[in-house]
Amino acid sequence: MKEKAFKACLMVIEKEGWKAFTFAKAAEVSGIPLSVFNKYFPTPSDVMIHLFQKIDKSVLEHHVPSEGLSPKDALFEILMERLDEAMPYKPVLKRFWHEWVLSPDDFPSLACQGYTSMTWMLEAVGLNHRGILGFLRVQGLTALYLLTLRTWLEDETPDLGKTMAFLDKGLSTLEQMASWVNDNLP
Repeated sequence: MKEKAFKACLMVIEKEGWKAFTFAKAAEVSGIPLSVFNKYFPTPSDVMIHLFQKIDKSVLEHHVPSEGLSPKDALFEILMERLDEAMPYKPVLKRFWHEWVLSPDDFPSLACQGYTSMTWMLEAVGLNHRGILGFLRVQGLTALYLLTLRTWLEDETPDLGKTMAFLDKGLSTLEQMASWVNDNLP
């Protein structure tokens, strides 16, 4: 029942947008009682958090680390895998993307989930995300992923060339910043 309710929510978000989304509309189009939505998704943010966790779970289940990759290349690989897993949800994410930052009540929980997702991506490629350096690494990766996501949402090329170029350049910048931080912190 949770997945059916989830799909109804996504359908409304894709059709009407994030700001217009309500559980009442999802209940109406699906025939599922409102109480079911309340049970599984106490807030609208929980619908998107469920989506992001679903993508994370799929990436973590299917990710097979390539041997001998640099940290930059390992991150490139896993973040592209994450975008591949998100592909079926691209129309929903497009509608959501343009409106979520204008929803201050949704921002904290969604930002926390973004941070958590990037922590798991770092974990999957064996990079430290603990302590001050780990915190900086997660913050930088989260910011880069959000910017890459914006590029991906507009990238209609079959090979996602624009997205890959943007991500590669961003990871190079983060790599340079990490090197500077490592050289300058005690």
